[in-house]
Amino acid sequence: MDLKYDDLQTFLKVFEAGTFTKAAGELGLSQSALSQKVARLEDVLQATLLIRHPRSLSLTATGEKLLLHAKQAIQMQSDFLQDYNQYQSELNGVLRIAGYSSVMDSIIIPKLAPFLRKNPGVKIEFSSYEMFELPALLKSNSADFILTDSSLKLPATEELKIGEEEYVEIRAKKYPKAPNTYLDHTSKDNATASYFQFIGKKPNYQRAYMGGVYSIIEGVAEGLGHAVMSKHLVEKDKRFEMSIPKKRFVRPLILTYHTQNYYGPLQQEIQKLLSLA
Repeated sequence: MDLKYDDLQTFLKVFEAGTFTKAAGELGLSQSALSQKVARLEDVLQATLLIRHPRSLSLTATGEKLLLHAKQAIQMQSDFLQDYNQYQSELNGVLRIAGYSSVMDSIIIPKLAPFLRKNPGVKIEFSSYEMFELPALLKSNSADFILTDSSLKLPATEELKIGEEEYVEIRAKKYPKAPNTYLDHTSKDNATASYFQFIGKKPNYQRAYMGGVYSIIEGVAEGLGHAVMSKHLVEKDKRFEMSIPKKRFVRPLILTYHTQNYYGPLQQEIQKLLSLA
């Protein structure tokens, strides 16, 4: 038996919608017809694909593999048909990029903005998360690309180093007697500790959590403490004194995505653009 293209489309829609009820409404099908399509795939593969929860769905291991296959199959057909559409010369499609805020806001979005203006048929869904949350997004197929500051070495993925971030200490010029507190995103943010470990210092300091990189910057500016910060975010900000160690603390910027047999033109173009970031 074969995997029918229409069933793959339905399976992908169910995953994206999050529930059978919502997917059925978007596709204009009854829940019974929708369930039959998914059951047909399960019969072919002899495996359960989706686990139903009261208000959501989750994928089994087989479901995760089929989701990647379905995306590739649908993308390949779309790209093939586009080649024969004389009225469609621009790229189109949707990609989801997730990363941490200091990179998303200051590097990735500005880098891709000219491309998006030239290609109105392309939609990119940008989202910012804490570093520790990003691997799960890729594994659950909730993002097509993730951006991290270290190599994750996740199974069945590819990694591309697209740049580096240098970190420095910042203090507010206006508040030289600010408390000996270092501001971080959350308790799981290891930037400050990693910085001091790298340069060989063991200062005694308190921690406070601001929830986001720009909140940290404003917190330092208002005299709430000091911070270890990406240099490119503050080097032109005259409110701060920067302490740059002799031994530069640099972290890589890594783009990670699923290994696929086929990468569509849009995905290839985004990879190309970000590799120049």
